[in-house]
Amino acid sequence: MELSFIIIDDTELDHFIARKMIGNVNAAYTVKSFMDAGLALQHIISHKHDSAIKVVLVFLDIHMPMMNGFEFVEAFEKLEQAIQDKYYIVALTSSIEVSDINRIASYSSFRTRITKPITADGLKSLLNTVAAEFGISLT
Repeated sequence: MELSFIIIDDTELDHFIARKMIGNVNAAYTVKSFMDAGLALQHIISHKHDSAIKVVLVFLDIHMPMMNGFEFVEAFEKLEQAIQDKYYIVALTSSIEVSDINRIASYSSFRTRITKPITADGLKSLLNTVAAEFGISLT
């Protein structure tokens, strides 16, 4: 499988919804879940040579305790470019604050933004965009 997922969110319900939506699209996708963004970052660093996966779609909550989504992206953007190129980071937020939306847009690593909770239509649209950009098959 060329695509896998990482969910980084401090809310169990949002993990459950995201996993359910992803599983409904394709139950064979690998999904890793992290309640702590720092642990997710360590996972990314330690799995940088996984050549079987072409792209990892990361759903990243921007408002979390300890390390928030913005701090995660700042640390992520310091990683070598070859690692960064493999990850497609999506800001996952319920915020409609203009300051949050503008801040998300200011980071090149945030590829897009999805409002919580993830919906089937929103996920399918996102997957089609990612598949086209990376030249991967979703089946």
